[in-house]
Amino acid sequence: MVLTLHIRHEGSHQYLARVFDGKVQVGGATLHGRIDEAIAAYGAQGGQSFPGVTAFTVWYGGWSIGAKPLAQMVDEATFLANRLVVLSAVAR
Repeated sequence: MVLTLHIRHEGSHQYLARVFDGKVQVGGATLHGRIDEAIAAYGAQGGQSFPGVTAFTVWYGGWSIGAKPLAQMVDEATFLANRLVVLSAVAR
């Protein structure tokens, strides 16, 4: 199963991460100091927090990098976060 991980900038060093199944939020929102921390946290704990989840479609700033397997979210969190930041900055 693939869920959506939506990350939103909330303030200085605060990123709100929420998980959606379609348009319905599942689980509680979490705060992280950086985008890569949010990606890595959900990659590491996604299977436990959301049984059956194998990947998340990751969104930030109105842009998505597609569905990423949990292991890739942990191993490449910084790379994935940088891609999201570049996408959101270029499109402005």
